[in-house]
Amino acid sequence: MAQRIDASIEVEAPVAKVYDYWKTLENLSHFMSNIEEVRPTGPDTTHWVVKGPLGYRAEFDAKTTQNEPNSAIAWNTEDGDVKTSGQVRFQEISANRTRVEVQMNYWDTPGGKLGEAASRVTSGPKTILVQDLKNFKDIMEGTATPEEVQQRPSAADIHSGAVATFLTSGTGLLLVGGGLVLWLLLRRGGGGSSRKKSRIIFEF
Repeated sequence: MAQRIDASIEVEAPVAKVYDYWKTLENLSHFMSNIEEVRPTGPDTTHWVVKGPLGYRAEFDAKTTQNEPNSAIAWNTEDGDVKTSGQVRFQEISANRTRVEVQMNYWDTPGGKLGEAASRVTSGPKTILVQDLKNFKDIMEGTATPEEVQQRPSAADIHSGAVATFLTSGTGLLLVGGGLVLWLLLRRGGGGSSRKKSRIIFEF
């Protein structure tokens, strides 16, 4: 089942400047925290290397399916670890202001079922995309360089770090351990009285 993500932002820059920066897909790694590299492989094809949850790394090939100057860019994956599509629309609000609207669709979450579960625990793709657009805005408006943006911690890193800290705390271990005990007891209870009694041992 496809997962759709939408986000938008307004940038204080002419539409031509905004479009020109984005159409050079190699620039995506400058402001998108989960993209390591986008490399051209042909007139309208590219090879992508992306980071997923829990350190998962994926690669795929994509084809540009739409490229309307100062208006829209779209792409679909053709082969690789992930199946995605996306579209970016550029709307001129004034001579020096542009609205950027991004829509992305994922059919395969990076990391499979484990990645899907991890994306629920850590910051999801929506939160990451919103931060990426803020990074893009800062670059376009000259308040940060691509190098400065790349040094920023990503939303996923901040949130997953907070989750890890909680889970390794006394309260977190207690909740996880209590949930595990409850789950095991429910499983034992559902099996009928004919089962042998078993002993559960937890070591920390």
